[in-house]
Amino acid sequence: MSVLLYLFIGYSSFGSGCGTLNLYSARTLPMGNLSFNMHLSYAQQSYPSQPGDDFETVHHMGFSKMGFTYGIVDLLEFYLGTTIYGKGEQRGGFGEPEDEYMFGVRDLYGGLKFYVPVVKGEDNSFAWLVGGNVRGGISLFHSAKDDSLTVNQHFESFMKNKGDISLDLLSDIEIYPLIFHLNGGYEFRGDNDDIPGIPIPDTVYFRRAERENLIKWGVGLEVAAGPNVRFMLETKGINPVDNGTDTVMAALGLRFMSPDKFGFDVGVDYILNDDVDFVPDWENVGGRIVSRIEDASKWRFKVGITVTGDLIPEKKEVKPKKGVIALSVNDIDTDEPLEALVSFRDTAVGVFQTDKDGKAKISLSPGLYHIKISMEGYTAREASVTVKVASEVNINTVLRKKKERKGMFTGTVSSYREKTPLAANIEFLGTEMKPIASDPEKGIFKAELPTGTYNINVFTEGYLPKTFPIEIRDGETTVKNIQLIEKLEEKKKLVLRGINFSSGKSTILPEGYTILDKVVEVLKANKDVKVEISGHTDAVGSASYNQRLSEARAQSVRQYLIEHGLDASRLVARGYGESKPIAPNTTREGRAQNRRIEFTVISQ
Repeated sequence: MSVLLYLFIGYSSFGSGCGTLNLYSARTLPMGNLSFNMHLSYAQQSYPSQPGDDFETVHHMGFSKMGFTYGIVDLLEFYLGTTIYGKGEQRGGFGEPEDEYMFGVRDLYGGLKFYVPVVKGEDNSFAWLVGGNVRGGISLFHSAKDDSLTVNQHFESFMKNKGDISLDLLSDIEIYPLIFHLNGGYEFRGDNDDIPGIPIPDTVYFRRAERENLIKWGVGLEVAAGPNVRFMLETKGINPVDNGTDTVMAALGLRFMSPDKFGFDVGVDYILNDDVDFVPDWENVGGRIVSRIEDASKWRFKVGITVTGDLIPEKKEVKPKKGVIALSVNDIDTDEPLEALVSFRDTAVGVFQTDKDGKAKISLSPGLYHIKISMEGYTAREASVTVKVASEVNINTVLRKKKERKGMFTGTVSSYREKTPLAANIEFLGTEMKPIASDPEKGIFKAELPTGTYNINVFTEGYLPKTFPIEIRDGETTVKNIQLIEKLEEKKKLVLRGINFSSGKSTILPEGYTILDKVVEVLKANKDVKVEISGHTDAVGSASYNQRLSEARAQSVRQYLIEHGLDASRLVARGYGESKPIAPNTTREGRAQNRRIEFTVISQ
């Protein structure tokens, strides 16, 4: 674990803010940490000896970036820094009178960097971090010495410029011992200020007023070679949006870290492009000023140090001396040990559990504690215990099994209209209890249930399901006789017997009202069906008379249903007279069967 802690401590990049030599990491400094960094880079470019000279001309270019980074909170850091540059021309040995050197301030910069842990492994060996970086910088100073080196020694002039703003998206994937860095961003660059007095046209590439905005990207890998050493391999690209020269750079570095948060970096950069190098100088080619490029100046060497410390010292927790509660928990009837839970009124103490022998030892700071000993299926016990320094309180206790409170649920299931027993399923909604079934011959059901309120659903094929609540009380029997209404499907026919009319008339006799009232309830439950009410007679009398009589009786039934709450659009009345007998008209019993009212479902 100590190796992981060293790996994830934030060390500054070349431009301040946690990172590698050239890239930012998503991870930031921990809260209250302050880091100071100073990084140096150096490149040179040699010119061949000129006719009449006995020395070689060398251009030297160096940068020093100094700054600090502060962890505002654990996920947010602030950094501030400056870039100092030095450049010069050497003719022969160092310190010759013809040598020209200078130092200046290139820019001031600062920014905010933050991240969010998207994925974090439990042991911190794996993490995926996503963050962002907002950086601003400005060049405020210009030196006449810089102008002199531009004209006489052919260095590119460093112009003053308006502020730059860079927005970066950062992502780290940390898989110990590897850290993968991904950087992508866009830089809005301010224009150059006009620097008069240099006899070089303003249209020359390094004197142009307009500076191109940049698209930036970078990919890096850190490898931890133990707790104190990291290898760094990275590549970085800078691409002007419209015109200008793209730059792609590779870097290799080594970082040494001490346990007291001191870091030392050493590395090398190499430019992969053919038309860019690290020494900004120029030459006149056929009257056109262009960058002077040499293979040797594509290399840049870097060293740096980082020192990190806690600005706000972490308070060391003084742990008080403790005492012990020694518990033993058993079943009161069997004396079997119980694996019980031990909880405290002060929830910050936590929850503990006795082992398979029913025992537990809990180390606590001195004080008064209110404890609760509980186990599923047992009645809990509570007690107040005083814990003293370096003492042990023994508690031997027993738990009693809860007596399960139950009641009976019984009744019958039958059809609503005909009162015939039904074999139905009875389920208990919202529980894991298995359904029960009623007896198919008698419709009786019975079940013993724990006390409580249940939502019951009763269903069987051909009938509409019925849902209702019941309450089961301890030691009591809850009786519920359930009637299911048949489910009306297209072409299903109901033959109604017992609906009588005055002789030769369409007036319904009162003894038929009960039957029709049940039909009303059936049709209300099947609210989407449309039915035909058909009237039928026996063959006594003329066919035309019987036809008129059957139509009138069907209309009387239809009117009764409408008056009792059914929509008239669902009811069609038709008379069929003596045309559809269901029994011979030669006997009294047969004629009685033929005098009937039928309901037929004609649509759903």
